[in-house]
Amino acid sequence: MKPIRTFLILAFVALAFSACKEDVIFDADEQFVREGILIDQYLAEKNLVAQTDESGIRYTITEQGTGENAKFGSTVVVKYTGYLLDGSTFDTNVGSGNGYDFVIGQDAVIQGWNIAFKLFNKGTEATIYIPSKYGYGNNGNPIIPANSVLIFDVRVVDILGN
Repeated sequence: MKPIRTFLILAFVALAFSACKEDVIFDADEQFVREGILIDQYLAEKNLVAQTDESGIRYTITEQGTGENAKFGSTVVVKYTGYLLDGSTFDTNVGSGNGYDFVIGQDAVIQGWNIAFKLFNKGTEATIYIPSKYGYGNNGNPIIPANSVLIFDVRVVDILGN
């Protein structure tokens, strides 16, 4: 009986250690650089030239708006479609209602929107390329995989409280 118990204990210990994985350390800076390269490759493949904000967010303006740019505390009303680098759409409000409104700086949206929409004024139509650092990061969500670059086609319907 003792040899069986010893065998079971050793088997359990071996199984427990074999299930352990080496800790993987996530390097956010390395991921940010990697995603910048992916965005640049995507833009080159599509023959697009984007501007780059100091944060590293890239954007192209297809229709320039008018008036003052949105600022911290402004309420922005936007129509948008969000998709991944592979072209799969994960969200849109185009074709429904008056648009989605949010206040810049109140953390109701991803950080990338708080940054990017301060670059735009009413009527602007643009595409925003957001590294995961300013999106959902290495956590992702049920629809968007971790470390995903997010692309948004946006139209600024209105800016209130400027």
